[in-house]
Amino acid sequence: MSRTSGELPTSVEDMTPNQRARRHRVIEAALAMITEGGVEDVQMRALAERSGVALGTVYRYFSSRDHVVAAALVEWASELDRHLARRPAEGLGTAERLQSVLRAGVRAFQRSPEFAEAMILAGSSDDPHAWACYQQMGQGVQSVLRKAIDGELTDDEQSKVLVVVNAVWYTALVSWVHGRITIDQVHVQLDAACEVALGWRERQPSP
Repeated sequence: MSRTSGELPTSVEDMTPNQRARRHRVIEAALAMITEGGVEDVQMRALAERSGVALGTVYRYFSSRDHVVAAALVEWASELDRHLARRPAEGLGTAERLQSVLRAGVRAFQRSPEFAEAMILAGSSDDPHAWACYQQMGQGVQSVLRKAIDGELTDDEQSKVLVVVNAVWYTALVSWVHGRITIDQVHVQLDAACEVALGWRERQPSP
């Protein structure tokens, strides 16, 4: 079974409370399946059976398996964002604060590598609804990272720093997921990205 060409999934904003509850059950089932067996275990029919939501209804809420996986990633990442936002960073320089937050984020993926796989799937999917979820997740992460470097950089400087750091973070996690580098090497690459992007500011003489 597949979604009719051109048919859009129902917007969450347009759902009734009961529909939202059913949609959430599907996401919870996806989270459990990703945790237990990885992204490959997530299949629409299995999701319907596990969540107790009719398969046709699942397709009204989600355009594809990629969309469900990406929505589950958003749910997982929302807890990650809350955790990172609570972390103290007293007495550290700007680059060190950013490194501290990134290290905590990498450790979260290390504990749950299946969600690193989910992130890669969502970020490379050709389903626009999965991509929209990936962007939503990214906005939450960017908000946390901006707070780590806020106060000393302009908005434009923050954006440039995060372009560099995000590119290194994504590339390093992809390499780690595929077994090309170790998690320690992920940390080394991110530390280096922070030092290159922010080290110049740390070395500037005081006015």
